Amino acid sequence: MTYIKNLKVDNAKNDCADFSFGEYEIIQANLKNCGDKGFSVGESSKFILNNGNIFFSNIGIASKDDALTNINKVYMDNINICLAAYNKKKEFKGSKLNIKSLNCNQYNTLKQLDRLSEINILKQN
Repeated sequence: MTYIKNLKVDNAKNDCADFSFGEYEIIQANLKNCGDKGFSVGESSKFILNNGNIFFSNIGIASKDDALTNINKVYMDNINICLAAYNKKKEFKGSKLNIKSLNCNQYNTLKQLDRLSEINILKQN
């Protein structure tokens, strides 16, 4: 498992943070002005975010291709799609995105998923 204590990314041209083929835990993250995704989690990854803030992104959190994404608490603002879960590559299946506490403000779409994937939100502000 790879641990990241404090992740800060500002003005990424594409994804602010991209994780694949591994196990990751992030304690605190602040992502801003992401060109595409705040967090992109894919290719059978196991991902844990304890506390995150994502501002000005196309997609806040994307979980794809057999990834298991667990979020304890996340705040998002000025997001096109808050949460996305889907299958992208044919050698994988869908993915799972679990969120204990979600606060997404000023967004167009709360969640977007395909028939192979699931998004579970325990508490939404």
